[in-house]
Amino acid sequence: MGTIDFVVVALYSLAMVWLALIASRRSHGTDAYFAAGHSLPWWMAAISHHVSGYSAVVFVGFAGKAASAGLSMWMLFSVPCFIAMMIGAKVWAPRWSRLKVLTPVQYLEERYGAPVRVVVALSGIGIKFIDLGIKLYAIAIVVQVATGWDRTPIIIVGGVVTCLYVLIGGLWATVLTDLVQFAVQFFLSIIVVTAVLAAVGGWSSMWEQLPESHGNLLNPDAGIGIEFWLVYLIVIIFSYNGGTWGLAQRFIAVGDARDTQKAALLSGALFLIYPLVIFVPAWTAPLLMPEFFDPITAAPIAGFDPDQTYVLMAKQVLAGMAPGLLGLLVCSMFAATMSMIDSDINALAAVFTKDVWERAHKQPLTEQQLTMVARLSTLAFGTAVLGTALMVDGSAGIGKVFSQTVKLFGAILPPVAIPLMFGMLFKRTTTRGALGALFGGFITFGILKSMYPDSFAIYTGGEMLVATIIFFGEGFISKRTPEKEAEVERLFDRLEGRGSVAK
Repeated sequence: MGTIDFVVVALYSLAMVWLALIASRRSHGTDAYFAAGHSLPWWMAAISHHVSGYSAVVFVGFAGKAASAGLSMWMLFSVPCFIAMMIGAKVWAPRWSRLKVLTPVQYLEERYGAPVRVVVALSGIGIKFIDLGIKLYAIAIVVQVATGWDRTPIIIVGGVVTCLYVLIGGLWATVLTDLVQFAVQFFLSIIVVTAVLAAVGGWSSMWEQLPESHGNLLNPDAGIGIEFWLVYLIVIIFSYNGGTWGLAQRFIAVGDARDTQKAALLSGALFLIYPLVIFVPAWTAPLLMPEFFDPITAAPIAGFDPDQTYVLMAKQVLAGMAPGLLGLLVCSMFAATMSMIDSDINALAAVFTKDVWERAHKQPLTEQQLTMVARLSTLAFGTAVLGTALMVDGSAGIGKVFSQTVKLFGAILPPVAIPLMFGMLFKRTTTRGALGALFGGFITFGILKSMYPDSFAIYTGGEMLVATIIFFGEGFISKRTPEKEAEVERLFDRLEGRGSVAK
């Protein structure tokens, strides 16, 4: 990066501070801080949901894997996200809006009881930091490759900036950042894609020059077979429809249920198309950077970290095109990652504030007290994410952004998501079924992971199967009290748009 690139970084940073200050004016009170006052326009929610659905992890880990796996990475990332949002537009998105809550976990007390609400809240909070730490580590790789700086200070500075940003502006700050960086990133990505395709002779020529397996939708030799894809699809359906709390917040923040459906559909369409501008440069990398890849298999050579693939390609294209473009790309990728981390930190702080702290106090807390807890918990969670990123940085191995992210998804998401997501659809399961699914899923994962440590399909599919059987099976065995039965019926009237909105 040259002097002009660093000037661009400085100007972009000032623009982000300006957006945060604008957002802070709209973030007074917990409702505005966590849920944008339930007044987020559907199109803003759609773009924000889409942008928050990927970060530097896609530019780093997924793009690095795409260089050796080919078209199957688009099949693994884009197609499941598209399917998830098409299902979610009908099933979950409108239900999130109708709940009129501040956190995704809040409704669980009405659905099952206080123990489930607290256990799910604590479980989700306790296991999210590794995921966010990997994302912060990923953006550090981007900045390191572009600037040559050491990763550790980049992680520290990035973590502090990310934490302060959401601390100032809440959900509104994250959404506004999403809009700006989406536009900037799309513009720059089109430039990179056009340049690399021209360099290899076009779309068809690219596939003709790559190994035949690179053009297949599934690539078992690269670890992306049908079993892996099907299990990952289910994980993504859970995640992108609310199992990842930060994404659920986008639907919660929209006031009208029909608008959330439009938001989900637009987000899904973007997921199907937009990732191509990320993967195309990665697919051409073995052709344009042959010194880093095996000429026969296109696998990365020993000593080269594939996580650097996309950034090196973008650097090669943009650095020689116009001054400042590389700095702008780094800024947009940093903003994308910051947005994803911020949205999750905001959701974690919301859950802690409403579902743990407020729930633990018998006496009502004032709005001022809740706001203070919200900001302090945001600061604490941001610090924990920073610490996790430094731990990931110190771990051994290359290509760890993709592998650790996928493994983490399989480990933590389904057991927490099953009672949360299916609780909106199936009335009969009680507290015992919800907690049984959560703990049964975690225990199954631990057993199968120790027996089949390299089989994502087995240990993740197994935990989902066990958790699902427990969840639905218990519903046909246990019974609730008449009072709880009536409460659940009222909740489902609201979820399905038949009842009045609860305050």
